[in-house]
Amino acid sequence: MITRDQIVHIAGMAKLKFTDEELDEFEEKFGQVMGFVEKIKEVDTENVEPTFTINDEEGTMKENGESQTLSREEVLENTVESQYGYFKILKVVE
Repeated sequence: MITRDQIVHIAGMAKLKFTDEELDEFEEKFGQVMGFVEKIKEVDTENVEPTFTINDEEGTMKENGESQTLSREEVLENTVESQYGYFKILKVVE
């Protein structure tokens, strides 16, 4: 089970602040999620082959075999700010 201290620690790493009421709710919800995970661990998967994909599609290709992708310029049209040909993002790690 996850403790309140662990939730506060994770929130601090993510630079999130929560009220005591929100932390109480998170503690309860995380406890439920961990209970679900423990239940899943009980399932016998001894003779089950691993699955890497849920369908047989290999992706969308153009008729000439090229992937359907956007150019760098087209992608960067969707950002507020770019630098050196890449998205410029805010620093989130100190």
